[in-house]
Amino acid sequence: MLDLTYYSIVSFSILLFAISKSGFSGGGLALISITLLSITYGPLTAIAILMPMLLICDAMAGYLNRNHYEHKVIWSIAPFSLLGVIAGMILFKFINLSMISIFIGSISLIYVVFNYLVTHSKIKRIPFYGSKSFWGTLAGFTSFCLHSGGLPMNIYFMSLYNKKVQFVAGLVFSMALINIFKIIPYFYLDILNFEKLLSYLIFSPVAIVGVILGHWMNSKLSDESFFLIINFFIVVASLRLIYLGFMGL
Repeated sequence: MLDLTYYSIVSFSILLFAISKSGFSGGGLALISITLLSITYGPLTAIAILMPMLLICDAMAGYLNRNHYEHKVIWSIAPFSLLGVIAGMILFKFINLSMISIFIGSISLIYVVFNYLVTHSKIKRIPFYGSKSFWGTLAGFTSFCLHSGGLPMNIYFMSLYNKKVQFVAGLVFSMALINIFKIIPYFYLDILNFEKLLSYLIFSPVAIVGVILGHWMNSKLSDESFFLIINFFIVVASLRLIYLGFMGL
């Protein structure tokens, strides 16, 4: 019998996630999606459902942004992202996800405030601002554990670009590499297997529609409006992560 509740919740979550994967919302919508799936079906199931959708979204978003990324920038941060994924794989069964949630939420929130102060010339320098080793490793680690690597990666690319097309392309391709890095460890830890992978592919059309919708929404925004929305959703996502951390995920 068709479980309409299951298909509705998963489809809605994937749509939000895919819109976010297009570069829109700075990962805020993705966090709402992850939260909804985690509360309803558990965090490991949420990871398993979203992983194949991540790969589809990455392929679609990569195609749409293929003319705007700088490959030297992407490959320079990739080793640190891989290091973060490896650390996540090793520590996954031992770490406290609530503490990680509070940490990444807090540091993202702090850096949005600092970025505002730098922009308005109140302060001149932020520790680790623009550090590919710090943000790349953090993105790989948190992406592996919580599918929340977009927050630190957003902060890194905001330090490089003030044009939305470059920002989105950098974010899309960097996160795509992280998600590729995660495939083998997820299979190794039995978070994902071929049976799960194939069963969730039924939601692929929703993911494709979400990426196209997010890309269209991006095209309608000025650079100023785009980054204002990015910062807004980073704040919302950060506060949500902190709240979930204190509530024990």
